Amino acid sequence: MLALSFGPGSTALLHLLSQHLKGQFAKTGRTGYKLHVLHVRMSGDDEGTESLERVKTRYPDHEYCTASLAEALDCDGIRSILPEIPQSEDHDNLMTILRRLGSTTAQADVMQLLLCRLVAATASRTGCEGILWGNSTTRLAERTLANAANGRGASLPFVTADGMSLYKVPFFNPMRDLLSKEIASFISIVEPSLDELVVQHEQKPMTSTKYTTIDDLMRQYFEHVEQNYPSIVANVVRTSDKLQAPSLTDVETQCELCCTPLGANSPEKSRLCHACIVALSVPDP
Repeated sequence: MLALSFGPGSTALLHLLSQHLKGQFAKTGRTGYKLHVLHVRMSGDDEGTESLERVKTRYPDHEYCTASLAEALDCDGIRSILPEIPQSEDHDNLMTILRRLGSTTAQADVMQLLLCRLVAATASRTGCEGILWGNSTTRLAERTLANAANGRGASLPFVTADGMSLYKVPFFNPMRDLLSKEIASFISIVEPSLDELVVQHEQKPMTSTKYTTIDDLMRQYFEHVEQNYPSIVANVVRTSDKLQAPSLTDVETQCELCCTPLGANSPEKSRLCHACIVALSVPDP
């Protein structure tokens, strides 16, 4: 399964895999694998509809499906650990639930975790053997430091490593050796160009730290660093790769939200790690 966000990384990966499959079929008359493409709508019922149709037209040989991030509420145990909302409000509205969290950083953190849970659950349900992400070295470096800053350091070996993930489905990052700026260059030089398939989200300048997330800070930091010091970006990922990931067969309990192994220092009788307890805390009125 390929997780397609319409960003440069996942779009470039879809193009490369499509070309690879065409080459296989031309040589042998068959392909070694099939590609199932999933797009998750982060908000809005019609988000990404036109973009997906353009992708289908250009790469018609794959199976496509879409899902709403709100469907993550149906994953095992998710509803029971998210904050309760008043009876008068829509209990199926994920944004209503997320707005009750204490900060924009917590909202972005939980959304990313729910995205991984939903993609992994969809891959398992459809019989996919693994999940392909379009993460560049730059994006992996951003996620590494963001996870550490959010108190989820125990998950770092799983963030950058290819192979079995915390969600019991293998994760792979085929674009991991490329910087974001290199992928952006590739997008523009492919013939025909992939620019029309890429959805560029406008990055608003930071005007208040109150509404700036850790993810935003990491993104802006590495956007600057990769221009002048690309080796620093790669070193962050290489350092994370050196961390030894525990075997999940030896893990007795995992956090019910982020699936990080719960060690001896986790809160007693808690189903969540400390980082997720903090993220899901609701401020007093």
